[in-house]
Amino acid sequence: MMFFRFCLRLSLLLALFGCGSGQADDNISSQIWTWLTSSEDDVSATPDVGALRAGLTPAVLAQIGEPVLIAQVPSRNAVAAMVRIGSNNGVDTYLTPDGISISTRDGMIVGTRGFGFDLMTADIAEPLSAVAGRADRAVRVHRYLDGENQLIIRSFACRYAAAGDRRIAETCQSSDFSFVNDYVVDEQGRIRSSRQWISPQIGSILTEHVE
Repeated sequence: MMFFRFCLRLSLLLALFGCGSGQADDNISSQIWTWLTSSEDDVSATPDVGALRAGLTPAVLAQIGEPVLIAQVPSRNAVAAMVRIGSNNGVDTYLTPDGISISTRDGMIVGTRGFGFDLMTADIAEPLSAVAGRADRAVRVHRYLDGENQLIIRSFACRYAAAGDRRIAETCQSSDFSFVNDYVVDEQGRIRSSRQWISPQIGSILTEHVE
């Protein structure tokens, strides 16, 4: 997992060193360099997400020229600033330099690649409608590949409830798994940040959209 974490850190390091200027950016770059070169066994090596967010200044974002997704994977102790590389039929794909990707539709994750035990596709039309306030129940469908590359399909019955200002909780249950997702939406109803469960092996991914 060392190379995975190295590349996730490196993606943000390259953005900041390529675009930053001034003492504030220099301080952030120095901090990221410390994270990059620290021991994998050092718990203090976990990146400060607040500092990563602060490093994505308007100047940095203008240089990148595409929306950025801050993604945290608690089970992997990993954080990345991922850049959108394309949009196809409403699905946005965000990528790290080593090919790890997250695909979203209106902020809801519909697929991952490169993590291992990835979510291949997800049917989320009903959950998106529920998060937008048009229903309080929905069914979501996840598709995975097993160890023999056979497609595994899991269906989840979900319920939705307000959990604070512009925050929606999604509680889902299948015959053998349950999870709770959390979404924060803006005034237009778009998902701006979230905690979304991917698979038993990956757990949840925390996302924050930066534009």
